Amino acid sequence: MHVDQHDLYAHPMDNNFLVLGNDGGVYTSQNAGNTWTHLENLPITQFYTSEIDQQHPERLYGGTQDNGTNRTLTGNIDDWHEIYGGDGFVVKVNPVNNQYVYAEYQYGGLGRSTNGGSSFMDATNGIGGSDRFNWMSPLTFNPANPAILYFGSNKVYKSTNHAAGWSAISPDLTNGPGQYNQMYGTTTTLSVSPINQNIIYAGTDDGNVWVTQNGGSDWAKISGELPDRWVTRVSTDQFDEATAYVTLSGYRNDEYLSHIFKTTDFGQNWTDISGDLPESPINDIVVDPVYVPVLYVATDVGVFGTVNYGQNWIPVGEGLPNVPMMDLTFQPEMRMLVVATYGRSMYKITVDEFVGNTEVSATESGIRLYPNPATDVINIDFSGFDGQISGIELFDAAGKVVQTLYVSHNESKISMPLNRLASGVYFLQLQSSEGLVTKRIVVK
Repeated sequence: MHVDQHDLYAHPMDNNFLVLGNDGGVYTSQNAGNTWTHLENLPITQFYTSEIDQQHPERLYGGTQDNGTNRTLTGNIDDWHEIYGGDGFVVKVNPVNNQYVYAEYQYGGLGRSTNGGSSFMDATNGIGGSDRFNWMSPLTFNPANPAILYFGSNKVYKSTNHAAGWSAISPDLTNGPGQYNQMYGTTTTLSVSPINQNIIYAGTDDGNVWVTQNGGSDWAKISGELPDRWVTRVSTDQFDEATAYVTLSGYRNDEYLSHIFKTTDFGQNWTDISGDLPESPINDIVVDPVYVPVLYVATDVGVFGTVNYGQNWIPVGEGLPNVPMMDLTFQPEMRMLVVATYGRSMYKITVDEFVGNTEVSATESGIRLYPNPATDVINIDFSGFDGQISGIELFDAAGKVVQTLYVSHNESKISMPLNRLASGVYFLQLQSSEGLVTKRIVVK
């Protein structure tokens, strides 16, 4: 019998028949509780987080309530197995060397694996013993070098050796331990800029947001304009190092408003981009690595996306259950969001359909790309386009600009060489007087 009981049902006509709900799922008894049968194969796991092995995107990971860290090697629903115990929280797989896997348990417990998750060792060497840790402590990679990781207590720690050892790079970023039995005064989220690895943001459970622009030597508190709420996520922008997004939850304040704020100047000023989202806490935000104005958020009432920086939000994904969406992880080449839900397991969403439904496609705009797939060169013909093309950028699947072309006023066709690029999926983005036009291409 699993622990942490939540609900008990007794049949009104047969007091021997009981149904019990707990963190392990659903159990039934036919003999008034003397023995119990576990009802397996119900997709009701309480996931806190999701993770994708970027080298093998079919391999998914997730941290779960009282069921440890789980993994599937095939992406199927029937081969999930626990690889690390406790209450499972953040789990990270090194995106360029998947032999390094990191998994958490409650209040700052952290393990590291050097054999792809087959076994784990403690990974808290150098962490202060008197530090305060959130129930789900933040852990993130340096996008430029995943051998470097950052971990949060009430301070921020940095490791340069795959979490074999840690050093503090910040003071206490919170307002102190608080006055409650639960451990408050902790960091809840960390984000490192993919453009400039010296830019690191941290958020806390008592409403503070901090940024360093020099790798942790100096920190600036930038939450003066923000509501005093639990900071659920800070996410750096893929295209502009001065831009970041903050999401908040007001549950502790008996408030159910959606809170998403954007800064374009390292937090000196903030703009509310909650738009027309339903009233619900925001648990996560993901910046699309290819489509510049596109954002995705996980809320307590669903997943939503915007194609205009939050002016309007649209539900993303069909068939999602009405339970909290806790975490989003993006797979660039497959254009896939993996969604961790609290109580209804994990889901996949292909987002190209969402983006395609909300912007003019390259074909409809009068822009032709050929051949596609391409090998050495791709031709871009915009003679049928009504607007003026000013520039063209090619992004790889991770959202990095790999080639840029400038277009003169009288050009209506241009060729882009591809012979130095690796095979794979790329995204061509054209800047025009009519807005952005983005097209997916394949290089063979």
